[in-house]
Amino acid sequence: MRKYYPRVLPLFCTIFLLALSPASPGQPTDSDSDIDIQEHKQGEDFWKYQELEPASQSDRVEKSLGFVLNKSHQFANWVDRFFDDDRTIGIKNETRLKLSYWGFFDQEDKYNEDDFSFNIRVKLPKAQKKVQLIITNDPDDELSSSRSGGVFPDQRTSDETTVGFRFFDLAGLEKKLPGKFSTSTGVGFSSGNLTFRIEPRYIYTHDFDIWSTTFLQKVRWHSRDGWSTQTRLDFDRALSKKFFLRSNNEIYWDERERDIYGYEFRPRLILSHRLSGKQALLYEWNNLFYSKPEFDLSTTALAIRYRRQVWRPWFFVEVAPQYAFRNADDWEPSAGIFAKMEVLLKKTDK
Repeated sequence: MRKYYPRVLPLFCTIFLLALSPASPGQPTDSDSDIDIQEHKQGEDFWKYQELEPASQSDRVEKSLGFVLNKSHQFANWVDRFFDDDRTIGIKNETRLKLSYWGFFDQEDKYNEDDFSFNIRVKLPKAQKKVQLIITNDPDDELSSSRSGGVFPDQRTSDETTVGFRFFDLAGLEKKLPGKFSTSTGVGFSSGNLTFRIEPRYIYTHDFDIWSTTFLQKVRWHSRDGWSTQTRLDFDRALSKKFFLRSNNEIYWDERERDIYGYEFRPRLILSHRLSGKQALLYEWNNLFYSKPEFDLSTTALAIRYRRQVWRPWFFVEVAPQYAFRNADDWEPSAGIFAKMEVLLKKTDK
């Protein structure tokens, strides 16, 4: 088993120091205001939580087009944007750059790992907002949600770099059916070999008076790894302007592991605490079930994820200590910590 103390511990120390340090003189102070900020300007907070004005809710045209969101949906959008959850990626064609260095340290030295990942997306001009260029080395790109939370841990490393395109509703299905459709294709380079992948995805959100529910379906074919699918159903509810509850339920299937684990069931309960426009906490109860050799609980874990915007609006640090209980370890508690430094740049259309 490799030892990651020399590489991971400096990362943890740096993140803790950055998270606890005060804002620089040129950085605006945290604010709990609920004013919507569409464009980031000097002195403004890009990640503020939006609440709709009563006047906008009375617009019949916006209602008919589904632009009016209930409070639960609004809070869900803020949480997903702030933590860069996969649910928000691939819906809107935008130019963005994401650089992440993460590490996981477990007290038993069984799950230690670290990696650097990049994800570049460029909206192509003169493509009628239908095509996006993607360059990434993230093995779970476009097929991850709780898998990228690092709480079991579930981060994966890979030596494959993929260059491809995402196409937004080229078939015009959104005019006939509710929801958003997109398809990504790419060519990968791994150990001198070429690979190919294609992944269509569909997402639909329906708002009720209090609750908001989102359905997400992805199917991927990879020339080396075969087929994999993910089905996700979220139930969201805003408890107040500070607290937000999500029930996240996922079913994952991978052709490479079908004879070993079968289907993966991942029910999660998440309580989000918005501390300010620049920092938030997630209190998570994560579970993992396998359908083979018999349907049984494999892992349950309690984690707290703290994420903060520091120094600049595009720089984030994240720390997630956890206690995991695994069937393979006779349910003995195992402490671990996940940490990440991330650069996240987005270009928003005016």
